[in-house]
Amino acid sequence: MSRADASERIIEGAVRLGIARGVGAMSLQAIATASGVSKALVLYHFQGKATLLRAVADTLARGSTTRLQRAAAASDAMPAWRALVVDELARGDAALLAALSLEEDVDPETSQRGRVAREEAAAALATAVLAGVGLVPRVPAAFLGRLMLRQIEGLAVAAARGGVPDAARDAELDAFALALLALGR
Repeated sequence: MSRADASERIIEGAVRLGIARGVGAMSLQAIATASGVSKALVLYHFQGKATLLRAVADTLARGSTTRLQRAAAASDAMPAWRALVVDELARGDAALLAALSLEEDVDPETSQRGRVAREEAAAALATAVLAGVGLVPRVPAAFLGRLMLRQIEGLAVAAARGGVPDAARDAELDAFALALLALGR
């Protein structure tokens, strides 16, 4: 197994563990077990828990940014945004990323860097949703991006805490879509 493969396997194991059992369960030994490697190998690739959690947060933020960008580039951004939210709730990544951003082992710079990229991608998505119905933002696009990202994270955290019924999720998405449209001209 190459160094890159081992690191990726450890991060994937950490993500699976974090989604399934929460950040509190993410000890180095538990991550090693979930990854199918030894704790020594985890420590060889990541100098400690803080380094590993930063790598996990970076990986999750990059994945989220990519998915937001893909939805913004879709020919019809409104259904792409709704599908993205459904996917994010099913994946569990957004809730784990939100929880990691509160961990003292994940430095604020790492969290902020990932957050800025995600907010920019969400701003592009919100702008694309408005453009799809012939509107442009009447407030800064960055504001719309922050709102959209918070909406996705809020739903993701609620889903991780016990689920969000489809009808409730759809009602929240409808309400957000109406609010977004009201911020266009």
